[in-house]
Amino acid sequence: MEKIVLDVPNLWADHHTLQVRDALVNLGGVEDVYVSSAWKQVLVVYDAAKIDQGAIEKALAGAGYPVGEGGAPVLAQPTEKRRDPKWDVLGFRMTETNRADVEMSGDFRKW
Repeated sequence: MEKIVLDVPNLWADHHTLQVRDALVNLGGVEDVYVSSAWKQVLVVYDAAKIDQGAIEKALAGAGYPVGEGGAPVLAQPTEKRRDPKWDVLGFRMTETNRADVEMSGDFRKW
């Protein structure tokens, strides 16, 4: 099995991931497809004896998602004015919903 990672610049929303997956998953020789709209990339696991990279790229282009030089996704970088220095110390943050808030919201009664 071969693996390829393709940059797909037109891939920017979750519904695009479904369309890309549908375009590739039924191709003969394609074993698995992983699509990330966040990274604008598609990872394809395929049998090189049955299909080649060119056919995979052609199927993507036919579905409206041509392979290109997408590069890394654009990630929002905080400015110094809005940067929170605690992120550098803590590394991550977790929140916990207070049970009283859930009970007051009405959702608690559903469960």
